[in-house]
Amino acid sequence: MTADFLLVSDNNYVKNLGICTYSVMHNMCGEVDKVRLFVMDCGITEANKKRLEDQTKRFDNAEMYFCDITEYVEYIARDIYTPWHRSIYGRLFAAEVLKICPDVTRLVYMDCDTLMDHPVTELFDMDMQGKCLAAVADADEDKRKQALEMPEEGVYINSGVLVIDLPAWIERDACERIIEFLRTYKEELLYPDQDAISAVMWDDMKIIPLEYNMMWMICDSDIPKLVRNIKQLPYTEEEVKHALHHMKICHYSGHDMWTFYGVTPIQARIFKKYRALCDWRDEKRSFETPVKFVLWVLKSVKRFFLGDLRG
Repeated sequence: MTADFLLVSDNNYVKNLGICTYSVMHNMCGEVDKVRLFVMDCGITEANKKRLEDQTKRFDNAEMYFCDITEYVEYIARDIYTPWHRSIYGRLFAAEVLKICPDVTRLVYMDCDTLMDHPVTELFDMDMQGKCLAAVADADEDKRKQALEMPEEGVYINSGVLVIDLPAWIERDACERIIEFLRTYKEELLYPDQDAISAVMWDDMKIIPLEYNMMWMICDSDIPKLVRNIKQLPYTEEEVKHALHHMKICHYSGHDMWTFYGVTPIQARIFKKYRALCDWRDEKRSFETPVKFVLWVLKSVKRFFLGDLRG
């Protein structure tokens, strides 16, 4: 089996890309014949590309490919104001990987702020039930679904991890339809790519277990908050608890893992594990603003007194 992964990054997020891809290779290379990493390049320097390639060479059955999509994401971003970086649109151009490897049929997309902690081989041969995409429901599922006026049977998903049936994605013009939605509703979108994917693809989406995209708000050791989040998710309490103890992909959900080492104790342990192994192990913690430093202190105090309440 060949496991194909899709990632997107610019030069600012390259150390996240480095630790993320290392976690993928660490967990997958011993499980499959080949791992292929397709990086949608939004401005990575040649020096950092070489560093990523050198790390990839540590694994005999891993390959990394770069696909320059800078012009594509700029084309979308220039008409849509958002505080999010333009690279968020990179996942929409999944079909570009066919220019490199025409045999790709299924892709697992991962945000750069995710880390894999157990193999996900089953995502490559699971039954998609005729759906184009598979994803995990987002913690803000109820709020965003109402804001986007999605039908009751639809599920608002988190786009940090996506399983993409590439032939179906192309056949159903998914990229073009999502871009059209972005341009039409650009002033109403909070998380542009995620809102658009959920609103356009809701009836072509398979919902998968929470352990494939464990977001920080679900990992949080504040039990009352966890209970509130369960009520907002289309998962039972038992399914959430199972996911907490069988987490496969950990999602830092926009938080800087290099500053906070993860916003929860569970995430901190996973980050430290792969930081110690990857080629970015010597990167120093940095606090870009005083606010981030204060937040880190408060979270450290909370962890000291509360610990990881779920062990």
